Amino acid sequence: MNARARSTGLALLLLAGWVVHPPGVRGQAVPAADLPRVEAPGAFLTDAGSGQELYAREPDAPRAPASMTKLMTLVLALEAVNAGRVRWDALVPVSDAAYRTGGAQIWLEPGERITFRDLVRAIAVGSANDACVAVAEYLGGGSEGAFVARMNRLAQRLGMRHTRYLNPHGLDMPGHETTPRDMAILARYAVRVPGLLALTRERQDRSIRDGKGGTLWLVNPNRLLVTYPGADGLKTGFTAHAGYCVTATARHEGLRLIAVVMGDPTARQRNADATRLLDWGFSRYEAVEVGRAGQSFGSVVVRRGAPGRVSAVLAREGTVLVERGQKAGLDRQVRLPREVEAPVRRGQRLGHLWVRAGGRTVGDLPLVAAAPSTRLTGLGLFWDLLRRILTR
Repeated sequence: MNARARSTGLALLLLAGWVVHPPGVRGQAVPAADLPRVEAPGAFLTDAGSGQELYAREPDAPRAPASMTKLMTLVLALEAVNAGRVRWDALVPVSDAAYRTGGAQIWLEPGERITFRDLVRAIAVGSANDACVAVAEYLGGGSEGAFVARMNRLAQRLGMRHTRYLNPHGLDMPGHETTPRDMAILARYAVRVPGLLALTRERQDRSIRDGKGGTLWLVNPNRLLVTYPGADGLKTGFTAHAGYCVTATARHEGLRLIAVVMGDPTARQRNADATRLLDWGFSRYEAVEVGRAGQSFGSVVVRRGAPGRVSAVLAREGTVLVERGQKAGLDRQVRLPREVEAPVRRGQRLGHLWVRAGGRTVGDLPLVAAAPSTRLTGLGLFWDLLRRILTR
């Protein structure tokens, strides 16, 4: 073998060793030998708090999402309730289109009226396709297409660059697709939607009518809720085209991880892959609190402002992801300007809390204004100028 061939072969071997690897914490690569054994053609593992990518296999390759689509439907449904646009007890009419939707269902009847709460629970627990259409039409002003357009708008706003929704349930349609990374982005958003995890953690439901005077027994197909400690969501999926999929989340010792698996050949393999990803993540990383939401890390002078100084606080709970064993060596540095110009909005970014461990950056947390500062005019501006002169 000549030198060029040897060089090319070495390059290919090195590439093969790192194609399916996480960048680790803030860019530190993890050797291929230390990675979890995952069989799915598409997979992703991320920290729900920071969004740090921990493991990726074909993360941006579009694939059919099957019923994982319903996670976006649930997000929009919960947001409508939380914003007061829909009541849980609102009666939703069932259309012929909802009745004719195939796959998993709760056997809705045309002309029937069922509460919004029951439809959403049927989606979250029973993965009911007909309930998805009923909810989509109701929130879309009678148009399923209008609701799907809303799904795509939110996906675009979240940065799900390779996602395209064509329906609210996930039954196979050419061009209806997403990626492991995009599903992780959606999942990070979803776990922060009030009430959503309370729905997706439910293992079964016996409250929804069966049309015969009784109730249905819906069983959540997400077996991880039973087999994995700390698991509380989010959504499984299967179609012949998509294979077996899951977007799973679990919380352990203050750390929430999100694992996405797409394209497995069996439900058993799907669950095994998700379990390996979560086990690996929890065994290798830990979450460390470096500050509480609203905690002050200094203040900034506001030129021509009233008040003339505002406190810089953490916008949200300050946690960083570190490899186990690095917790003791954390170094926190506050970076704030000496002054800013009025006006200042409450929540306006002023600087950041920079966190390092082992010589690497593991966190860059925003510090924001705790209160507003209005711009001074007239006499107030004169006295502020005089004060500055006298205190120099």
